[in-house]
Amino acid sequence: MTRKRELIFGCIFILTATVLTLALGELALRLITARKLIYNIEMVKYAKALKMRDPRGIVSHVHRPGSSARLMGVEISLNSLGNRAPELLEPKPPGTERILVLGSSITMGWGVSADSVFTAVAEHRLNTEKLFGPDVTFEIQNAGIGNYNTVFQHQLFLDQFPRVRPDMVLLHYFISDVQPRSMGHDSPLLKHSLLAAFCYDRFGQFKFRQQKTDLFTFYNQLYADDSDAWKITREHIAALRDSCRAAGVSFEIQIIPDIHDLAPGSPFAALYAKMETAFTALGIPTTNTFPTFQKQFGADVTSLWIQADDPHPNAAGHVLMADIFVNQLIRENPLHLPIATTKH
Repeated sequence: MTRKRELIFGCIFILTATVLTLALGELALRLITARKLIYNIEMVKYAKALKMRDPRGIVSHVHRPGSSARLMGVEISLNSLGNRAPELLEPKPPGTERILVLGSSITMGWGVSADSVFTAVAEHRLNTEKLFGPDVTFEIQNAGIGNYNTVFQHQLFLDQFPRVRPDMVLLHYFISDVQPRSMGHDSPLLKHSLLAAFCYDRFGQFKFRQQKTDLFTFYNQLYADDSDAWKITREHIAALRDSCRAAGVSFEIQIIPDIHDLAPGSPFAALYAKMETAFTALGIPTTNTFPTFQKQFGADVTSLWIQADDPHPNAAGHVLMADIFVNQLIRENPLHLPIATTKH
């Protein structure tokens, strides 16, 4: 009986100590994140505050319409469509050119204030400088959603197109958009525990390192000619093109580089060139922004990051993306508007 009691008390002690240790760890992490921004913890908060399961079960998640949260030190507010943009003007005012932008967290403007996101900067410039004449107004709907790939973006287009009725669709294509996305599942532990989410993220990074595969090799395999993921991606982009053509809407692509590596000898340059060739072969006007990013930030990529552990483009990067987009509109004039000035 004595040994049995000792065993029971030993188990109770271990269990109590474990629970207390985890509780202290959770408390400590919450105190730290209240004063210091940690990228993967902020992403957990993003998932809790602004994302929800797709009620139809078609994609893994959608933005929660009308929600808002302070993430990475900036306020992110979504309109009734779930877009990071002002409410849609209905009916569309005369003389308004409406652009729908599809993409992921870079497009949404992760870590950047609303007025510094490239869509807001481009819209302000177009409406202030009146590059297409005094009677033309631009309205840009930013439909970027974190952790989306091309398949999910295509579905978002199908969902929003009937209501937005854009005159142009721009797809922000990021290198990871080729990756298949699982439907996932809700984990109450990961949803409510910052410590669990932090450890889960670190474990995922550890598993990737154990594979002894560098990031370029990982992506190079996904973009191989015989890759199913790359084939499916091109099929969905072709479907986007066809839908836009059928509606008489311009469709263009901008390839956005991974800003971890903008070095002149970067092996990623070949992948961006391959994407550009493939999309152009589909008859889609495509702008590869890698050379422009490399020219401006290649000497110091960290000056482009939100912070050391968060290599999303900061406000300077979004100004560059806005300039690229406006210059693309002037150069290619996909909306067939009279250009009032050739100022770039």
